[in-house]
Amino acid sequence: MTIFFNYSIKSNNHGNTVFLIEHKNVEKHILEIGVPNKDFSSISNENRLFTIFDSDFSKKHQSLTHGLDLTTIEGFRQWGHLIVDYAQGPGQAFIDTYSYLPNVLKEMDRLEAEGKNTNEILVGLADRRFKGLIISKLCSDPNFEEKVASHDEVFYKVAQLKDWIPYYNKLKERLKTIEPLYPYYKSV
Repeated sequence: MTIFFNYSIKSNNHGNTVFLIEHKNVEKHILEIGVPNKDFSSISNENRLFTIFDSDFSKKHQSLTHGLDLTTIEGFRQWGHLIVDYAQGPGQAFIDTYSYLPNVLKEMDRLEAEGKNTNEILVGLADRRFKGLIISKLCSDPNFEEKVASHDEVFYKVAQLKDWIPYYNKLKERLKTIEPLYPYYKSV
């Protein structure tokens, strides 16, 4: 799990990211396939790709910090306590749950069943769709082929994604060789 902080010296415009988790078994394929207009040659242990994020943290943190005066030590201390309290409660539950890829797949399926978008949990632009397919394959998802067909509809028919098609085609070839790491799960 990772969280980044940004401290501003000349203003109280401090910030932090949401909670992020990297699943190396997913991201290694993204790094090898690539995405348009992004150079991954600088990716290292300090600068990684992330698979999922805790959108609840973003929503709750923003509302809780709205009235804090981060130009004072007390306001800064309160900000720190809010982050620690979240990390030890809901944040820990997020980490415990979504560090296991089959749970990520279950959440993706739940979101889609409710007509929501997987961008509520998966990091990225169109590459989040790549991540979703990789997760599906790694988790022996019985709906994997349906998901590929659904993604074909998006990538091959949405004009704004034409730059992504060569990468998507590479992904589809790669998916043929990826061995599942988890047994089939029964979705709730």
